[in-house]
Amino acid sequence: MLLTRRACYGLLAAGHLAEHACEGSFSANGLAEFYGLPHEALAKILQRLATAGVLMSHHGIKGGYTLPRDPRYISVFDVIKARQGSRWSSLRNEHRQRTGTVPGYRPLRMVSQVVEEMLRGLTIADMQDIEEKASSPAGLSQDASSVRASQLDDQATRSQ
Repeated sequence: MLLTRRACYGLLAAGHLAEHACEGSFSANGLAEFYGLPHEALAKILQRLATAGVLMSHHGIKGGYTLPRDPRYISVFDVIKARQGSRWSSLRNEHRQRTGTVPGYRPLRMVSQVVEEMLRGLTIADMQDIEEKASSPAGLSQDASSVRASQLDDQATRSQ
């Protein structure tokens, strides 16, 4: 699964809302200006995230978007999946049916599952932690290797 530009926009917005939660709601235009993103594109992305329950939309003069729950309980996968909508699920199932019989596809499907599991385990709060640790390369590499090691252990346990 590649991160599309729109998925990245959604993740940026969710991260911003998590980081500035105590400041209230943020408008699509305000977020677009802050990050230098296209206003209309970001507005559509935020609407879709709100429809999926990943964001909460507030109407009125001081309206905008906030996170509906603690960022520790919103996964990166939630944001990506919501951004892609229900169309993604049906396309994904159709793709699995077509390619399921292709020789050599099973290992690729396993790679996709591992990536999806990693994204489900990575939260918006984790993204903030990663940003903070970016100034300390040793801390980031230790965290990344320990996460990968635990995922390999989980994968080995499931295959037994």
